[in-house]
Amino acid sequence: MRTLLLVGGGLTHALYLANARRLLPGDVRVVLISPERFVPYSSMLPGLIAGHYRFRDCHIDLGHLCRTTDTELTFGRIENLDPEKRQIRLDSGETLAFDLVSLNTGLQPGDPMPGLETHGMTIRPISRFLPQWQETLERLRRRERTAPAHLGVIGGNVDGVEVAFAIRERLNRDEHLKAPVTVHLIHADGKLLPEFPLAAQLRAAQLLQAHEIREHPLFQINRIDTNRILTQRHQHLPMDEVVSCISGKPGAWVSASGLALNDRGLIQVNPHLQSVNYPWVFAAGALASVTDSLGNGCAATLALRQAPVLAANLARSFAKEPMRSFNPQARVLSLITTSNQEGLARYGNWVWGGKWVERWRRRRDQKVMRSFPRA
Repeated sequence: MRTLLLVGGGLTHALYLANARRLLPGDVRVVLISPERFVPYSSMLPGLIAGHYRFRDCHIDLGHLCRTTDTELTFGRIENLDPEKRQIRLDSGETLAFDLVSLNTGLQPGDPMPGLETHGMTIRPISRFLPQWQETLERLRRRERTAPAHLGVIGGNVDGVEVAFAIRERLNRDEHLKAPVTVHLIHADGKLLPEFPLAAQLRAAQLLQAHEIREHPLFQINRIDTNRILTQRHQHLPMDEVVSCISGKPGAWVSASGLALNDRGLIQVNPHLQSVNYPWVFAAGALASVTDSLGNGCAATLALRQAPVLAANLARSFAKEPMRSFNPQARVLSLITTSNQEGLARYGNWVWGGKWVERWRRRRDQKVMRSFPRA
């Protein structure tokens, strides 16, 4: 019996199990490794924060998915990968051997910001963020009308912009909130969405102003204290709650694995989604960088495009057949949700905005969730 390990319950692996598990030969045992049973679909996180979705609307039930696809589910986090010996070690100490392994664990929180662990929270991992967000809502609801609050979102990237708008909308709709809450978007760059064209940056800035979200560009945070954040130049902002949306990074086990990495520490894979120096190791999603790729695009679009290629190549690798290629696009469609059912779409240098963009994104996300079996 040969073994395929799927490390991480990311969207690419979930789509693979839901749609292509049957492609594997009958003598292949499939084991999925995930730290939790219910895995959030990250594209729907802003809608969950804003109150548009319930928990079950945007979480994949890996337990039920594995039962319906004849897949073993092992709970745990990867701590070590030895591609030479073809085995991994989990945080429980358990060691698992494999013939092929596919990595789709996503990114971990970036370098720790002094004081964030004590006085704030980060959106990664989402499973940890969601209960912290509920606790934050309860604290804000307990404030009296005469005690206004300040809530800061750190990060001028797509995550930061979407989370700031989602929080603003959720607070506007909360009937139990008595005290006024000012939402701040804080980032060290001179402009929002630095990887996007100018038209998208300007439109996002206009929407921030229209929804009374205060933007603080070029604010390099040095540390977070009780009720304030500070820079190295001793500038400070009063802040009662802080949410960090800074871009994540691969886990420490990646750099220690011996896999070839790019300059950002991501696993370098060829167009077949195989590690360039260990062909029995596959990687997909935000953890991987395809050779000669100009950019991976947004997570949902990337997973939807990579899942069929990964599915075909895992089966073809066991059967020793020619591989399919994943061809990264020079221009990638990105959909940004803002607020009040409005969104921005970007394709190359083209930018569109309106409620139809948000409806388009919601239909796409809900279609993705319908592809998974429900208990």
